Amino acid sequence: MSKVAIDIGKAIELSHISDPAREEYRMELDTRFTEAWPQFHKYKRLDDAWYIISEITMNTHCGTHIEFPYHHVREGQDAAQFPLSRLIGEGVVIDISRWRGNNSKITLPDLKTVAAGKIQPGDMAFFYTGNDAYYYTERQHDRPWFTTDCIDWLAHDIGIKLMGVDTSGHEVRSEDGAPLPGQPNHELLLGADIALIEYLTNLDKLLGKRFLAFVLPVRIKGAEAFPVRVVAFEQEPAT
Repeated sequence: MSKVAIDIGKAIELSHISDPAREEYRMELDTRFTEAWPQFHKYKRLDDAWYIISEITMNTHCGTHIEFPYHHVREGQDAAQFPLSRLIGEGVVIDISRWRGNNSKITLPDLKTVAAGKIQPGDMAFFYTGNDAYYYTERQHDRPWFTTDCIDWLAHDIGIKLMGVDTSGHEVRSEDGAPLPGQPNHELLLGADIALIEYLTNLDKLLGKRFLAFVLPVRIKGAEAFPVRVVAFEQEPAT
């Protein structure tokens, strides 16, 4: 990757804020004053002091989250093993909003029409539908889906290093919208050591631009996925 300059004051947030009270999957936040926890009782708090510690119990696929190869590959890399070099890099947003309708099918000719020549080998490829507007609504799972040859083209012909969508997924669906047995898109993508981010937001701010993205999940051994904060910076000429 060539040297680039970024303005840290112009960070673009690409992750939703997670609200435990509204999450679809389990996310419980237990917050107590320090002395209320047996393991922290020795840390005394003044009567009027605000000194709290929380425990979180949650599903690894809550909110904006990244899925690692271990999700579908028995010997695949998990959150602790996945290399940092594949979590920081240059990226591009591809506009697939013409297929934002629920259960719209994106074929390889469709994808090539909007993406060919825009994605470079080694890019993070993010796909914009605009359906992030439905987050925490009854339409949260409204999304298009990619035929599996699209994923093969991205993984093996283009050679992307990470894929992200602003929807609840990218997996193949049946014509009536029902999920099919297995997850061929996940298996192909993760099998190529390419991580997947679901539920991105604000991708419209990066349409037509190249950017530098940082995807930094907590390194937990054995975690096949984890909520993540994704931050992007438009590239500026180095001085």
